[in-house]
Amino acid sequence: MMKRTVLSLLSASLLLGSVASHANTPAYVDSKEYKVLIDPSRFASNPSTAAATLLQNLSTRLSALGFDKTVTGNFSAGDRDTLAYYDTAKSCSLMKAGYSVRTRAGDHSDIQFKFRHPDEELSYWTDVSGAGKNKSTKLETDVTPGSLVLAHSTKQDATTTPGTVADLIKQFPGASALSSLSSSTLSKVAGVTVTQQEYDGPESDLGQSKAEFALTLWYIDGAATPALAELSFRVEADEDKYFTTPVLQRSQVLNTALGSIGNNWNIANDGGKTSWLYAYRSSTFPNGFCN
Repeated sequence: MMKRTVLSLLSASLLLGSVASHANTPAYVDSKEYKVLIDPSRFASNPSTAAATLLQNLSTRLSALGFDKTVTGNFSAGDRDTLAYYDTAKSCSLMKAGYSVRTRAGDHSDIQFKFRHPDEELSYWTDVSGAGKNKSTKLETDVTPGSLVLAHSTKQDATTTPGTVADLIKQFPGASALSSLSSSTLSKVAGVTVTQQEYDGPESDLGQSKAEFALTLWYIDGAATPALAELSFRVEADEDKYFTTPVLQRSQVLNTALGSIGNNWNIANDGGKTSWLYAYRSSTFPNGFCN
């Protein structure tokens, strides 16, 4: 693939010690994910019916925006996992430095170390390397109607949950940038566990690439109704042509639709799932995890 070839050349240059040659080299993302938080109360009684209504309302909004493609397929229940995020309680040192740590068990079993920043090159060149088995690293553009950041992450097989930053560094050598916090204890963000239910199926042809839609519901500590809902779509970079102009233009129309679905779907607070969890007021952290 073009982007992989470019990155291989960059790696070779790095091994040769030519710092100047790669300092301003552009980074190539593997995918772009566009997302928006929506009203979770709509999914309290019958998530499947609500998902169908959501998709219909989205299609209506796209027609009003003059979208020249269609969204095909329907949402159906997909992966279900238990998630937990970890950081230093009260200080939130990892989040403030741009990092996050997430474990996942269920249909998937892994741990992820991520760095997020608006600067594409800074995000790409920040080390997020892992030392575990079956590790994979990606660079992805995360887009909400009001913001854009680059997310550089590595996920690998889960072994033990890191109890301190020193434990995290053993699993992810890239976390050595946090070595000054080595003795700091890592706690569950908000003191809660999240059950994540995903729905997938709908797609839209964008030209050289396609948009794959997902609906994600979060249930806190085994609750019967979701506390968070997110609608998103992901566009993978084309192997040969990366992201063509028509693909990017159609993605922007879809993104506009996500931010203005209508029928009271959109909510005012749209900082993304992780930001939402950090702000969540639980019985353990009634003023928020960082306060």
